[in-house]
Amino acid sequence: MSTAERALAYVTARSVLVPHGCRYWVNALTDDGYAKAVITEGGRERTVRVHRWLYEQVVGPAPLPASSVVAHACNESLCVRLEHLSGASQRANLAQMAAQGRSAGRAHHGRADTRGPLGRAQAIQAALRDGFDLPALAAAMREGDPRPLVRQALAGGYDADAYLAAVEASDPSVAQLPLF
Repeated sequence: MSTAERALAYVTARSVLVPHGCRYWVNALTDDGYAKAVITEGGRERTVRVHRWLYEQVVGPAPLPASSVVAHACNESLCVRLEHLSGASQRANLAQMAAQGRSAGRAHHGRADTRGPLGRAQAIQAALRDGFDLPALAAAMREGDPRPLVRQALAGGYDADAYLAAVEASDPSVAQLPLF
């Protein structure tokens, strides 16, 4: 088994793929809501952000400069789905956050979860940890989301298409800013 295959198997075993396309990590989190794990490489343990580690294991560190970040196209810090990850400059990543109203400070337009990224991640994890429970997932996703369309889409339970449509309709920059 190759390094990339082992990394994908490791992440798949510790995450849940949900119908709207994200793969949510159900283990340890950083203080800001990102997936983290302790990885042993060359006999040494180190703590990693799973999305960056996975990207480097599969895509390779060569195309990703050390100063770059691994951005989430889905804007979900808990997501570890490789197809949602891409290398980006920190400037482009922050510009995308500001354009979508997800950054703090003057650029924040009320589209960020009121529980903060860690609170949102913990709520989603709690809904998935004891089995795949779509009503619990809908409640966890709706609870701190200030966007009326998203809250309405999740009010009657989980519907992946309705959720994605509401997110798209709520974010003026859904056309996606180029990350490089």
